Amino acid sequence: MTRWTVVFSLFALLTAPTSRAQSTSPEFDVASVKLNPNCQIGVGRAGISPRNLALPCVTLRGLIRLAYSDVLLGASLGSRLMQVVGGPNWLDTDRYDVLAKSEGNASDAQSAAPMLQALLEERFKVKVHKEARDSSVYTLTVAQGGPKLQPSKEGSCTPLNLNNLGPTPPKPGESMPRYCGAGGQQTRSGSLFVADWYGVTMSELAGRMLPGNVDLPVVDKTGLAGRFDVHIEFAPDYSRSGPVTLNGVVMPDVPAPSVDPTGPSIFSALEKQLGLKLSPGKAPLGVIIVDHAEKPSAN
Repeated sequence: MTRWTVVFSLFALLTAPTSRAQSTSPEFDVASVKLNPNCQIGVGRAGISPRNLALPCVTLRGLIRLAYSDVLLGASLGSRLMQVVGGPNWLDTDRYDVLAKSEGNASDAQSAAPMLQALLEERFKVKVHKEARDSSVYTLTVAQGGPKLQPSKEGSCTPLNLNNLGPTPPKPGESMPRYCGAGGQQTRSGSLFVADWYGVTMSELAGRMLPGNVDLPVVDKTGLAGRFDVHIEFAPDYSRSGPVTLNGVVMPDVPAPSVDPTGPSIFSALEKQLGLKLSPGKAPLGVIIVDHAEKPSAN
């Protein structure tokens, strides 16, 4: 079976409480938040634009991560998603279909984050704050022998502009554009991951592409500038992370996936195929703390 995981991976190390100015923050004109107990993860097209929001089958923890991580930086994406900690267990188990529209003059993607924050604060009574914590990480460095990266050619990817990115799918016969700073990974033969990321910086590779495949956050220490087209093939090693967790919350009733040793690990593949190395270390990282959340009332 083939599975593509879109790596828009949707951070500033801010320590001040995240509050919203009620008099100035934009809000959606119409919004629907519906509990979907039978949704299928990965089914349905997600989309974010200054006036429209379409997020199927999402958890509240995922919504908080998107709204407060500072990844929606104007017309671009930030390089790192922040971890969301705390809150009740249902933040990871209950899934919702979220649709929202604005008929106002919102024309800048910078409005997307505060509008989503306003929606979460109204419907879920969300209250959060941010703080920096000394965290266990992997540092991404250049391996002995130097990098084996392919510089991205001019015009080989489409610059990502959130002002023009929405839920509208491509026309029949057309494929999704290759957005700079984005990509995906395909599961081949049930065990081998084949990943392609286009026009990515090393901070984007470390902050958005690699964390889903290792058990710790990744911090770029390569010192490499520019954008690169990255192709890598590796076998996932689920045994490294121990019990199955969702954003740091242990899920005791979920069995760990079986381990298939066929193929190189992500650590070996990075070094042999890309000339990069992951090493354990410590670094201060910003995290989002959930102070309060309530299940939403009916629309």
